[in-house]
Amino acid sequence: MKKPLHKHIGHHAKRVHRNTIGHITKYLYERDTIFATIWVFLFIFILGSIPLNLGSMNPIKLSLKDFDFNDLTYSHLVEDDERKLDTVITIVNIGTADREGLSLMIDKAATYGPRVMALDALFYVEKDPRTDSMLSETFRRNKNLVVAQKLIPSGPKADTLKTAGNYIGGANQYGFVNFFTDQLASVRSYEPFEKDWKKKLYSSFSSEIVRLYDSTEYKQLKKRGNSRTLINYTRNQNKYLIIDWEKLMIDDFDSSALKDRIVLFGFIAPEDQPDNISDKFFTPMNSRWYGKSIPDMFGIVVHANIISMALEDNYIKKLPSWANWLIAIFVCWLHMSFFVRYYLESHIWFHLVAKIAQVASAIFFVWLGIYLFEKYRLKTDLKMSLLVIVLAVDVIYFYEAWAVWMHKKFNYKTVFKPHHH
Repeated sequence: MKKPLHKHIGHHAKRVHRNTIGHITKYLYERDTIFATIWVFLFIFILGSIPLNLGSMNPIKLSLKDFDFNDLTYSHLVEDDERKLDTVITIVNIGTADREGLSLMIDKAATYGPRVMALDALFYVEKDPRTDSMLSETFRRNKNLVVAQKLIPSGPKADTLKTAGNYIGGANQYGFVNFFTDQLASVRSYEPFEKDWKKKLYSSFSSEIVRLYDSTEYKQLKKRGNSRTLINYTRNQNKYLIIDWEKLMIDDFDSSALKDRIVLFGFIAPEDQPDNISDKFFTPMNSRWYGKSIPDMFGIVVHANIISMALEDNYIKKLPSWANWLIAIFVCWLHMSFFVRYYLESHIWFHLVAKIAQVASAIFFVWLGIYLFEKYRLKTDLKMSLLVIVLAVDVIYFYEAWAVWMHKKFNYKTVFKPHHH
């Protein structure tokens, strides 16, 4: 009597499932699988220790140097029309205003009762004594104003910090605005604080603003210490209210745009000057997430995103390095077991199956990393997992030669046999 169709299909599905699991686990606990897995990481360590710098000869490496798969997550934010305008931060575009103009616009904005004001401009040299004195007095008068400065590592071991760009004195609080990153790299992280060898604490521009605006969130920020913090970009320039300084001076705007808000004074180029990249940075929000050529975000907008992240307690969580390594070890172990099985029992199909498995696994881990980042803002570094998958196939050949030699010389027990295929 024939089995019903649904039972026949179910039996076949169970058999396929058992076979698939068996292909992966059959050699899982073999000593050769474990040792071959260790060999993969030895190869990574050895290759990583070779002092070769071929970057200038590798155009692909150069084009992908600043690439991060998580940038794909940010790409849709560029065209996200549903995201609401920020209601805490207002940006005043200072344009090309001189020092007298800056003094006047800061005093003008202060009359509208902002909770915090911050000026993202650096002053390196003396100019007109009258305007310098005027601006300094404006700094002194406005107790809720944060003024930018630059923090420069110096000394034989770069363990001494000195400030620059703060020639105009008088401000009640300063914050450093530089990001300590490669000029051509995307600004993905920043330091909330910096300490020199004397344990002197320097606050970043955004940290000082958060301190004046919300003491509770500042305490949370302070607990994070001076460790490098990933920036959770949530808004592009269009999602912050921007007022040109000319309109500020003639009261041509809604007064609620400044009342009890954070007012950031910074430079944003006119829309008819798309090639003006003064104080502009590469960020993950760049619409071109590979082969970037034009910076996409002005510095004041980068600072606005950092402040928004801190005030909304919307930090990116990062998987510890040891967890990334454990994942890579586990992934390598599973794949090695799978590859060893085909290498020994179905060698004619080994390369085809291995390449399919490598591609499928690579796609899965890229998707998994993007999913975790987009859904939970959890950043995982799965590059090591991808690397071990790629190396596992080739390492089998090296390990087989070593295992067979050890078997002949010292009767080493191995599943690999001379000329088994």
